[in-house]
Amino acid sequence: MYGARWARTAELGTKALARRIVLDVEHKYGMTHAPLDPDRPFGIAAWVYRSRLGRECIDFEVYGMTDSLLRDPQWSGQLRADLGHLVAQYNWANRERPQDERFGGGAVYLCTEAEERARDGRSGHVRVYRRWLGWLGRRFRPYLPVACD
Repeated sequence: MYGARWARTAELGTKALARRIVLDVEHKYGMTHAPLDPDRPFGIAAWVYRSRLGRECIDFEVYGMTDSLLRDPQWSGQLRADLGHLVAQYNWANRERPQDERFGGGAVYLCTEAEERARDGRSGHVRVYRRWLGWLGRRFRPYLPVACD
């Protein structure tokens, strides 16, 4: 099963694909949603890493939401689902073999105000995990040093 945007990005490697997704999601979201807070514009960054099984993975972190909005589970769940759907359009998957996909991960993390400040809220960045970081659990990844690309 191929996502709607798979064909136009078929030749891209994982890092280039992550950049393309970040730019497209940032543009699409910016065109269809009013700014949530003029002092804190919407932004998205990507994390590229290799899983223990050797699969290329991409996760995303999103900036620009206030903590009060993030505390609303319905609102934050809908935003995470909308952005996850956009990301899935670049992927492909084999229903018979779940491990057979273009990229794994695809998780969308909504950053709190403190997390945004700690990461400088740099939209458009694609960060690449060093090889040994791929062995660590997902919950530790956002807090570790990375080799920025």
